[in-house]
Amino acid sequence: MKHAFLIIAHNNWWQLKKLIECLDSDTHDIYVHVDKKSKDFDESYFKNSVTKSSLKFYREFEVYWGGFSQVQVEMFLFKQAYTNGYDYYHIISGADLPLKNNEEIDSFFEKNKGKEFILYDEDALKGNPEITRRAKYYHFLQNYRRRYAEKWKNSFFTFCERVSLVLQIVFGVNRVKNLDWEIKYGSQWVSITDELVKVILANEEKITSVFSYTNCADELFIQTIAYNCGFTDRIFQTSGKQAANLRCIDWSRGKNGNPYTYRLKDIDMLIPKIGGGGRENLNLFARKFSETVDKDVIDETLSRLKNGRN
Repeated sequence: MKHAFLIIAHNNWWQLKKLIECLDSDTHDIYVHVDKKSKDFDESYFKNSVTKSSLKFYREFEVYWGGFSQVQVEMFLFKQAYTNGYDYYHIISGADLPLKNNEEIDSFFEKNKGKEFILYDEDALKGNPEITRRAKYYHFLQNYRRRYAEKWKNSFFTFCERVSLVLQIVFGVNRVKNLDWEIKYGSQWVSITDELVKVILANEEKITSVFSYTNCADELFIQTIAYNCGFTDRIFQTSGKQAANLRCIDWSRGKNGNPYTYRLKDIDMLIPKIGGGGRENLNLFARKFSETVDKDVIDETLSRLKNGRN
């Protein structure tokens, strides 16, 4: 089987290089989109990062949190990789690391061939009206709420966005009233098949129409396509501590809408040593990590992947 790793990155180049080196394999190719806003990126730094994989870098979009640019980047990477044909396409960030070595990753997908690894969160969709509002109303200022270093500017655009939403509620705006898709919600980090990527790309025009003014559309569009286009019976069914998208992400310790950043003290939860009493982590990837928060946990994670867990 062949795998395409589609990495969305914007900083921490040492860490990104370590991730790329870790994924290097005859069965893996790597496609990296670096945020166009990143000023200190130097592609030559990654010159000798791989010896087996094909590695390609792109800088097509300025990426903003919550904006449609997130969807544009994912669609762009799907397009670049799809022309070469892969069994699986994995969307990960530059803040991710694998929790299994390449042989274990390949073996898992071989055993579960044809499954779609997508996380749906039906409870949040039903219980959080903000998620429903994402697609129902126009979010014209989605790219401006976290754009500036000055907090007052972000607050100003957030206020304007809220005024816009109130006016839309008053006038009864409903963008999805006549939509023949049911909007679904979950994590943007997925591992999906060539067949699903084909359907996603075939629906690019409709995706743009539905989601271009949708808040945090990256958490909606893949779930929506898979649900409405005949892939529900292929969604991986999980149990216990394994996430449906195979990502270990700790929201319980996160702050301000961001997931927790792992520290060295978390290593035995991420990759427990054999005989150490830790429970095996069944997920294949984890996020997030940061070289500026705790570089040691990155080194130890990679060491255990390379040298075993003894």
